[in-house]
Amino acid sequence: MAGGEVRGVVALLIVLLCGVLAACGGSTPTAASAGCAPADRDCVEVGIGEPIYLGAFLALDYASGLDVLASVRLGLDYLDGAFDQNAGQLLGHDVALIVEKDECSAISGRIGANRMLIEPGLLAVIGPTCSGSAFGSADRVFAEHNVLVVSPSNTAPGLTNPETHQRTYFRTAFNDAIQSSVVADFIFTRQQITSAVTVSKADDAYSGQLAEMFSRSFNALGGAVEQSFSLGPEDARSGVARTLAKDPPGAIFVSLQTPDCGEVVSAIRATPALAATTIVVAESCQTEDFVKLLGTRANGIYASGPDFSSVEKNLFYRDWYLPAYRQLTGNEPEGVFGPSGFDATALLLDAIRRTAVVHPGGVLTFSRTQLRRAMLDVRGYAGLSGVLSCLPTGDCNEGARIAIYRAPQWPIIKGDKAQPVFSQFKTLAQVGLTN
Repeated sequence: MAGGEVRGVVALLIVLLCGVLAACGGSTPTAASAGCAPADRDCVEVGIGEPIYLGAFLALDYASGLDVLASVRLGLDYLDGAFDQNAGQLLGHDVALIVEKDECSAISGRIGANRMLIEPGLLAVIGPTCSGSAFGSADRVFAEHNVLVVSPSNTAPGLTNPETHQRTYFRTAFNDAIQSSVVADFIFTRQQITSAVTVSKADDAYSGQLAEMFSRSFNALGGAVEQSFSLGPEDARSGVARTLAKDPPGAIFVSLQTPDCGEVVSAIRATPALAATTIVVAESCQTEDFVKLLGTRANGIYASGPDFSSVEKNLFYRDWYLPAYRQLTGNEPEGVFGPSGFDATALLLDAIRRTAVVHPGGVLTFSRTQLRRAMLDVRGYAGLSGVLSCLPTGDCNEGARIAIYRAPQWPIIKGDKAQPVFSQFKTLAQVGLTN
C-alpha cells in the first residue's frame, strides 16, 4: 500500500470512528469561569499539570483481561492519531491509568471498586472483565459514586436488564441473550438435537445467566432442557459425567470458565457412555489452558463466541491495530474482547472530550452526570467491534454475530484462519429484548 493510500485509509477511519459523534466535529470544550464547588460530588476538577484519571478494572490472570488492557493502552497511545508507543494527551493533560486486578467474584468487585475510588479524581472505569465482579457488586459501588463504567467483556444479561441495571453502567460487549439464542439454534435447528442439559457455576452471574437464557431459547424452539447442573465450590467436577452416563442427553452446554470448564469437559470426554454426546462450551472456555488439558480429546468439541470475520476485514484492525498490538505485547491477541476494549476506551475518551469545561489557564472540570449523558448520545459509532449505539439500559452493542467453532478449528488454536461451522447475526430485539 502506497504512502498516500495509507494516509487516506487513516483519514477515512477517523471519519468513521468519530464522525457520528459531536466530539469529532464542532465540539470544542466549553469555556467557563468557575471551578467545582468543594462539596459537589458530581464535579471533578483537573488542575493545571494534573492528569485525567481513568480506571482499568481487569482480570489480569485471563487472556480476555490482558487483551483489553493492551487495547486500553493502545487507545491512549492513539490519542495523538498514531501508534507510536507514546501516550498522547487529552485536552492538554496526560491520562493516568489506575489498574486494579479483577479476581472475578462479587467480593473482588466490591473491594476493587472501592480501592479505585480512593482516587477522588477518577472520571470513569473500563471493566470489570467478569460479569460476576460487576453484577450487583462493582456496578452498584460505582453507581453510588456516580462514576461511569464501560465494560468491554461483561455479557451477563442481568447487567442491562431494566430491573437490575445500574444507571452509570454501560458495555460494548455483546449481550449473552444473543449468544444463548445462537447456541440454541445451532443445537436444535442445525444439529437437530432435541434434548440438552446445562452446566454452570453456582453464584456466578455470567455462568448462571448464560445457562438460564440458553434454556429459555432452547425450550422456546421446542427442545427440552432436561437437567441443569449448578456447581458449587465443593462439588466434584467429575460428578456431572457420572450422573449423565446413566441417561445421556443429546447435547451438553457448558457455560463455565477456566479451570472448571476443562475439568468438567475432560471428565465427560473420558466417559464412554457420553462419547457421542455433542458438547458446546461458551467463549469463556475457549482458552489455551482448556486446549492444553484436553489435548487431542478437545477435537470435535464446539465453542461459541464472537465471529471475527467482519472485524478481520477492517483495514484499521488488520493494518494498524494488530501491528501495534504485536509491538506492544510481543504476542498475538489471545482473547476475544480486544476490539471492544479499544472501542470502550475510544467512547470514554470522546465523552470526556465532549463534556469538558475549560477554565482560564487550562483547568478542566467535568460533570459526572454530563459524562453519562454523553454516552447516551452515542449513535451509529463505527468501532472495531461493530456499530455501537448506547441504550438507556447500558447496552451499546444492539446486535452481534456469534459463531460456533469445532475444535481444532478454534480461533484460540488457528487464529484468524479458524472457520466457523455455524454463524448468525442477531439483534437484541430479535431475542426479545426491547429498548
